[in-house]
Amino acid sequence: MVINKFESKGGITRITDWRIKWVILLCFSLSGCAYQVINFPDENTGSYSANDASVSPVPRSGYHRVSRGETLFSIAFRYGKDYREVAALNHIRPPYTIYPKQKIWLEVRGSVVANGASSQSSRSSSRSRVVAKTAPVPSVSPSDITLQKKVNIPEKNSSSNIQNSEKVTSWQWPLVGKVVKGFSSNGVSSKGIDIKGQKGELVKAVADGTVVYAGSGLIGYGNLVIVKHNDVYLSAYAYNERILVKEQQHVKAGDALAIIGGKGNDRPLLHFEIRRDGQPVDPLKILPRQ
Repeated sequence: MVINKFESKGGITRITDWRIKWVILLCFSLSGCAYQVINFPDENTGSYSANDASVSPVPRSGYHRVSRGETLFSIAFRYGKDYREVAALNHIRPPYTIYPKQKIWLEVRGSVVANGASSQSSRSSSRSRVVAKTAPVPSVSPSDITLQKKVNIPEKNSSSNIQNSEKVTSWQWPLVGKVVKGFSSNGVSSKGIDIKGQKGELVKAVADGTVVYAGSGLIGYGNLVIVKHNDVYLSAYAYNERILVKEQQHVKAGDALAIIGGKGNDRPLLHFEIRRDGQPVDPLKILPRQ
């Protein structure tokens, strides 16, 4: 009897099934509208598919707060600064030891204070002219401005300030492959080149030097290795699958630094940069022709 009644109301049953299907489709539609793409780091690589390697702008505060794992070299590299200038601004001597939560100034503090006092004086002067034209506007003399103790910043071309003046006599490629993205000097976009490689290929040092950073603390670079060749040149190797060297390790040209990784689904790929006095330069103008 129950079966007969159910069959006699088959039309109602079909309508109910139809409504259920529409409810399910509606739920998927709503969830799709509310869906937001979140780019997580690729497993075991530290690479971020949402970020391109770039130079970060200096914070408005003028300083960077040190996080665990960072080095003076990686901080200077992040903001496109010469590590010698950053060290001098913060009175940090070789071997440039820094500590978590330490403030690392990226700009001369005195100039910030002076500019602030000057702008405040101009605003006060403007208000004085509006309220009472006869009221004298207080002037700000240099002695009234508290400036930081003078900092001697190393001259980039002075040989007396170079601790490692040994020139890079020859360069070699970090790996042999096609350059799929070139150098750009506009804005804060790519400050290096992207090189296609083979899966499992070794990323090699382009010249003799010392590893000054090996980690994944710089967003947009994944597993990154930075090698200091002398007081002028640094080279950087990003998006690695695995790092094979440690900080303060001396390497020779051609020594393996890491295993090639990639960025998101674009792999195997190496992002490579050269910095001269802290500034990004086009690697293709320095590396030999392949």
